[in-house]
Amino acid sequence: MKSDSAALDWAALYQIFPAPIAALDCGKKCGRYNARGVPFCCDTRHLVPAAYPEEWAYLLGETDLWHRWKGRSAEEREALTAQVEEGQVLLECLGHQHCQRDYRSLACRAFPFYPYLTEDGRFLGLAALRGYSDRCWVISNLEVVTDRYRTQFVNAFEYLFRHRAETREHFRVFAASEREHYQQRGRQIPLLHRNGSDNYLDPESGRLTRVSREDFPRFEPYVTMRELPFPDEVE
Repeated sequence: MKSDSAALDWAALYQIFPAPIAALDCGKKCGRYNARGVPFCCDTRHLVPAAYPEEWAYLLGETDLWHRWKGRSAEEREALTAQVEEGQVLLECLGHQHCQRDYRSLACRAFPFYPYLTEDGRFLGLAALRGYSDRCWVISNLEVVTDRYRTQFVNAFEYLFRHRAETREHFRVFAASEREHYQQRGRQIPLLHRNGSDNYLDPESGRLTRVSREDFPRFEPYVTMRELPFPDEVE
């Protein structure tokens, strides 16, 4: 399939996907565990968002929220550039207290999830970026993810994939590497299916087993938080 990036309307894509991930401010849940008091997903020491070239051009014309991320060294910039899809631009915003929600990048809206694709390219739903399990509160509390967010996530990436075949391929390859990681460790992949069900996915067979989101794994430090006698007093 040939890409048609020129026809991709980023304003329209953002309108497809405005929903917050949960009915609460998850940044307040994780920020207290960051030495700077900043939500981990808004701290470029932990996560640097990447924008597609056309997305960056759109943002430049609409807002002063973003600038190119400079990093601490050329080596750091080179290492992170190698991890994102070719052509993407690494960005930094003015800070979470100055967020303009209408101009959040797609990477910001999607975090901590990526679109999970099968080996033959079928888009099944949302899987979490396991590398952030020790920082992102949502990954340990998937039950808070709203159905509205899940639906909009799927619709936004379907729209993106229709215009950027290379992005679909990027995520297909990424999902394959994730399956290999989980398979080597004998673990199942938590998957929020696009049809609204919650599942464990077997990385070898692709078999789906329906579960309750409350049964998905939880990670420190958020396991300890939940086990405190009066968790509401510290959350």
